[in-house]
Amino acid sequence: MDIKTLWGLRVQEFYRKMFRYYSIIGANVVYFFLIISSIFIYYFNLFLQWIPPQISVEVILSLFVTFILMQTKVRTFIKRADIVFLLPLEWKLKSYFIKSLVYSFVIDFIKSLSLITILLSLFLHKTNISLPVFFLIVGIVSYNILMKWTEQWLKNHVQFVLHRLNRFFSIYLMCYFLFKNDWVFELVLMSINFVYLIYFIGKKTLVLH
Repeated sequence: MDIKTLWGLRVQEFYRKMFRYYSIIGANVVYFFLIISSIFIYYFNLFLQWIPPQISVEVILSLFVTFILMQTKVRTFIKRADIVFLLPLEWKLKSYFIKSLVYSFVIDFIKSLSLITILLSLFLHKTNISLPVFFLIVGIVSYNILMKWTEQWLKNHVQFVLHRLNRFFSIYLMCYFLFKNDWVFELVLMSINFVYLIYFIGKKTLVLH
């Protein structure tokens, strides 16, 4: 087994299956998605008009984006049988998992950028994404992917719950300050989160070695 080509082969295999799947039901999925999206946007707009004026739109939009980002998965294309066959080669798979993280980041970034652009235009009446907003979305998505990745190192349920709560509130606050255009608070919070994340990853890497 060639470790250098393994990731590319797994991606090709995954998309061949996905292509066969969506070639069969693709049209129905697209129509269903368009209908559901239209219904959601209509009722979500009604909901925003219904909420008390004391609650800002940014609060609701941040909760919605945070909920979507919390569903993120880091796709590694690892199969069940790999636990037996690849475990002895785990120390050689660093580049494989880096590619998986980059791939997951790109997919999540496209999803987040599209979602935030739609929300900004529909509910905050901002017609474009400025360069600072673009880079802040990159930061939020990067933080979210890495936080999801570090969940594998948690040893018990309590650590998992605390980690999830930390991830949820961190992403929520970053999204809130992003929608509010509070760049100072956004940058300070993002810096604190990344310092914590780098410390956590560095500490676990030392333990694993």
